[in-house]
Amino acid sequence: MKKIPGRILSLLAVMMLLICMISQKAYAADDGKVEDYYLSFKKYKTAVNPDGSKTITYNDITDQISNLLNEGIRRYESGVEYDGDNGYYKPFTNSYGFWYETSGFEKTVMGYISGARVNEVELQFSNMKKAVNNGESVERVTEEVKTLIKLLREDADILDELFGYTKDGESGGGIAWATFGAVFAIILREGLEAILIVGAMVAYLIKTGNKRGTLYVYAGGIIALAASVGLAILLYSITSSTSNSIPQEIVEGVTALVAVAVLIYVSNWMISKAESEAWTNYISGKVTESADKGKMRALGFTSFLAVFREGAEVILFCQQYFSRADSMENGYVAVFGGIIAGLVAVAVVFIVIRVFGIKLPLKPFFMATSILMAIMSIAFLGSGMFELFLDGRLAENIGGFVQDLAGTIPALEWMNGSDVLTFLGVYPTWITLGPQIILTIITIVTFIMMIKKGSKNKKVNNNLI
Repeated sequence: MKKIPGRILSLLAVMMLLICMISQKAYAADDGKVEDYYLSFKKYKTAVNPDGSKTITYNDITDQISNLLNEGIRRYESGVEYDGDNGYYKPFTNSYGFWYETSGFEKTVMGYISGARVNEVELQFSNMKKAVNNGESVERVTEEVKTLIKLLREDADILDELFGYTKDGESGGGIAWATFGAVFAIILREGLEAILIVGAMVAYLIKTGNKRGTLYVYAGGIIALAASVGLAILLYSITSSTSNSIPQEIVEGVTALVAVAVLIYVSNWMISKAESEAWTNYISGKVTESADKGKMRALGFTSFLAVFREGAEVILFCQQYFSRADSMENGYVAVFGGIIAGLVAVAVVFIVIRVFGIKLPLKPFFMATSILMAIMSIAFLGSGMFELFLDGRLAENIGGFVQDLAGTIPALEWMNGSDVLTFLGVYPTWITLGPQIILTIITIVTFIMMIKKGSKNKKVNNNLI
């Protein structure tokens, strides 16, 4: 057997090297090598910043999300399997739950830019994953990815400039006043929904001579605060170990939907008393003690749900700001100052509702309170569906028609960026708007029927007199 000439061996070695280089390039993301992308922020942080000495900027995070999504496009185009760490869908889905949320990007945008902006970005994540799941063309998926990265890059530039982060990842000290404003806004925004409900119920009880019933409302709120602390600790431990924040969204979504049912019940109960002689009997103490306790417990449960829904989220938000306080001058003063100022603002709103609510005439007060409860139930329905189906990835897991419903309605894209609509739980998707429209129709019909029934009873009672 003849020996293979050295030149041929050298040629074969060069060819093998070229094949390896080509394979490596094909496997790499479009804007970086294979080692430039990570499936989770936790793995990336461990790899590039094991001792916590380096500041990871928001442009760094955007770069990594971009690399991950480009890897997803490469896999999608190459025709690999759908599932698994090496499947084409993993990069797309991990870019949200294992990166955007767990890196703190989402919470920081919500605090320093706006909650409406977060929802706009989250909807674009959903649109991108919908395009992938529906088997759209590579060009269409690439376009959705480019739109998402554009949004993330805009936010990253704002945040990095705000915190004074350099390209080398060094902090310029941050801006304490911006942190104060962000924490204040978080406390006020998250607390406002709860305090509107709690304040209205307390004013309602005092106005009807049932001041003792306020203990149920206050107790529900206090228990909810304690439960929120426990839930925040549990969720933090879960997300720390899994690199994923999905459990938080599921808990918030389920709580919101339960709150919807209770708020509808309370709203209907209040509106039924506004036009009826039965209300006069109620406030004069002619109802049984057991019935009275039953209603008070319902109000207490409503208070619990309203506070519990927001409590854990506020605690987790504040944890993000405390972790950044060391990097700025007077950082802890800014965080604590924002918390205190936010609580004071919420307390002022509560006092205003209670004082002015009691001064309002009986009938307008109950009408206004019941309408407020109805509006909050519709808002909770929208936000609950959003948290479950988009943030909690329920639509993504179900796929098909349900995921299509979770995509942005093109004609309603103008809704993106509105803080008012975000507060009211209104988003440009059929998965949220559909149930809200149905509930709104049911609520209006119920109100009309109850008002007519109350007017009829009033005429009957007048004729008897």
